Amino acid sequence: MTISTYDFDLDKQVIFNYKETDLPEGHFLHKFLVEFQIEKFEIVKTRSTELDLEKIEPAQKVVIHDLIKDEFYKIYYGMFRDRIKINEEFYSNAHFQNNLVTTYYTDDWWVMKSTRVPGEDVYNFLLDESKMVFTMDDFLDAMLHTLKFFNDEGKRIFKDNKYKDKYCSIGEVDWVSKNNMFYCPDTKQFTKVDHEPNIGLVKKDVYMNNAIRSFIALFGALMAFQGSQHIMDYVADGKNILKRIEYCMDFVETNVFS
Repeated sequence: MTISTYDFDLDKQVIFNYKETDLPEGHFLHKFLVEFQIEKFEIVKTRSTELDLEKIEPAQKVVIHDLIKDEFYKIYYGMFRDRIKINEEFYSNAHFQNNLVTTYYTDDWWVMKSTRVPGEDVYNFLLDESKMVFTMDDFLDAMLHTLKFFNDEGKRIFKDNKYKDKYCSIGEVDWVSKNNMFYCPDTKQFTKVDHEPNIGLVKKDVYMNNAIRSFIALFGALMAFQGSQHIMDYVADGKNILKRIEYCMDFVETNVFS
């Protein structure tokens, strides 16, 4: 991660004193930092980061951590213009339980701002059996209830008749990737922290196809944890995996499609 600090005086012109990052004039990140008055920050690198600090690109994506307020900004600059509208409507109205999510939408960028989610990255628990204070089936249930939450919120937010007989999908999700799900041992709650502009109102068959791909991908990803015996024990029996995928499909039929 690259940490950059600067100072500015709001009574005068905004003057940046970069210690590590020198942005070209007109760069979207420079404009973002000025507009949102971020005084000390770090760039959180993710697998989907698309950022060039040396030149202005037509489309870029980055996550910024405000180190003073401990808030996170996911910025999409010039990206996904064809699907931002419905995502903006959802995320600007959704009631998340464990953190506050707000959005900012202009012709140039779409920004999702989030307060810190309590707990720790689920990925860290999966890597270390001594930290496992939840079962793998608890994690599986949390994933399913997250799907239900998004669909329930979609029903509440999208009341127009044109969305009748459709379901709110978050697409295909990599549930075990870093910075996706957090777990708080104090409250025993799982929280999805990584949100992408993948909200869509789809028909039943498309929703189930997206869900099944996520279920299959989940167990495929877990099989990569070959150095973690507790994970290997969970995925060792292929028949049990098939039963768990059927369990997930039954959950969707009963709790999402009902």
